[in-house]
Amino acid sequence: MFVGYYLLRPNRFNPNSIVGLWKGTKPKSNGLEYNPASSRSRWLGYFDLLGTRQLLLSGNHFQVFSVYERAAREVNHWNARLPQIRHAWFSDTFLVYSEGDTRSDFVAMDMISRWFVHFLILAEIPLRGAIACGDFYADTANQVYLGQALVEAYEFGEAQDWIGFLLCPSAVLKLDELGLPAGERLNYAYNEIPFKKAMSAKRLPACILGDWTKINGDNQVVRTLTQMKTKQLEASIARKYENTIMFIERNQRQMSESGQPAASPNGGPATRLGNSALTEGPPSVS
Repeated sequence: MFVGYYLLRPNRFNPNSIVGLWKGTKPKSNGLEYNPASSRSRWLGYFDLLGTRQLLLSGNHFQVFSVYERAAREVNHWNARLPQIRHAWFSDTFLVYSEGDTRSDFVAMDMISRWFVHFLILAEIPLRGAIACGDFYADTANQVYLGQALVEAYEFGEAQDWIGFLLCPSAVLKLDELGLPAGERLNYAYNEIPFKKAMSAKRLPACILGDWTKINGDNQVVRTLTQMKTKQLEASIARKYENTIMFIERNQRQMSESGQPAASPNGGPATRLGNSALTEGPPSVS
């Protein structure tokens, strides 16, 4: 059974505002036609920008627009570099998805997700997200997106009480099938995820933000998050930053005297498998 959402910008993404709940049948309204070729197993990233609601309530529409513009610019930049990855944008929610569910598709998904989150945080735009793998229907022409991967990524993305992103249970299982165990990914570490509600899985791999771009041991993401935390007046919001900073500092890699990665603080292997042979740099500085 498909769980589907017909998404029209600029409406805020909300699974409760379902226009169509389909069981593989042809929709009878809006002139839409179900295309089986659009449905397949894919990697899907769900990313939600935080704090825009408060900005809108305060009447600061220009700042909200600036946030959206920066996020759209970053995702478009990486789409140009990684054409096998596509994206959809509606209000403060971004979907990033692949054409398939292969190893190379994950490499591309991993790269665009990490750099997208990295640069937005450096621009002091907080966000959270999740990567899933599974059935996903994508009709870009009509902005129709539906499937199990979307539901899982949404649920795990929205439930997190911190800033950053994780790999959903479906993504962990698929990586195992591909011979790429999540515990051996260079930029991820298993953690007891701080959730706002009970979830089907609590210990999952999360991205160690900024660890791959440290300069002389300085993690720019941690520095930026620390600065952002000092501006928070609500304890519940400051806690999100604390949760993220603690996770990164506990799991970031240390360099040995030889200049090689030493054993990770969380007890993982001394040198985890890299994500791919694909060259990442230089990153966008736009």
